[in-house]
Amino acid sequence: MKRLKPLNDFVFKKLFGENQDKELLIGFLNAVLKNDVEDLYIVEEKLGKEKIDDKQGILDIKAICYSGEKINIEVQLANEYNMKERTLFYWSKLFTEDFKAAEKYSDLNKTITINILGFNYLDNIESFHSSYKIYEDETKQLLTDLLEIHFIEMPKFNAMEADLHNPLHRWLLFLREDTVKQPNLEEVFILDQLVAKAEDKLRRLSADEETIRMYQLREKFIADQKTQIEGARNDGMHEKAIEIAKSLLKIPSMSIQDVANHTGLPLPKVKEIEREVR
Repeated sequence: MKRLKPLNDFVFKKLFGENQDKELLIGFLNAVLKNDVEDLYIVEEKLGKEKIDDKQGILDIKAICYSGEKINIEVQLANEYNMKERTLFYWSKLFTEDFKAAEKYSDLNKTITINILGFNYLDNIESFHSSYKIYEDETKQLLTDLLEIHFIEMPKFNAMEADLHNPLHRWLLFLREDTVKQPNLEEVFILDQLVAKAEDKLRRLSADEETIRMYQLREKFIADQKTQIEGARNDGMHEKAIEIAKSLLKIPSMSIQDVANHTGLPLPKVKEIEREVR
């Protein structure tokens, strides 16, 4: 039996997005937030084929703590180069979605967003786990705790040596795709009963025919999404290189070969551009 990838967002939602197994989500959240989330309610939704093929590609988990806090967890494996803007947009929707006109602003509840990324995104941050709030620039005084955003970058975690005594490290070891390179995974299960329970659930999901079918559909969607994004990015880079070439060709001392070297464009393409600008 092949172990399904826990970070396939369909599988992740099946693992952590069901109230019958909400202790798994509570355990994971306590490891991420370093809080004591005692209880919560998961807003469940039916995962039909139309959701799997959703062009927005969003299979997130929304939970509401009995303290009133709202938490949204999303797995994003394809870098769409808009994660910051996307995060703020969906955070704001969750923050205000239940607010009525007659209510007081003080009734708004703290809203936390957790993004688990399958790519490196924050270039200036070495840590795999980053947490953001709103602070004053100079004094670093917290304005409000109503906003909290977390990024977990799996490639950064995978590149480091895991600490089995760290609860978050144990969960992320479970979420890794390649278990062959994890000789300590069995030790994780011994140390952490909740992670072991999550692995048992994953094994049951990995043996379920309908789950496998939906998983494969989602894997295809994710692969197609990555291909489209990379293609669009390459097209954009190509167009930018052409614009740079046009500017360079207007410089009398710049040879066609020099322009090709600077832009990475093939020599015939540079000659074609030269005929347009000279």
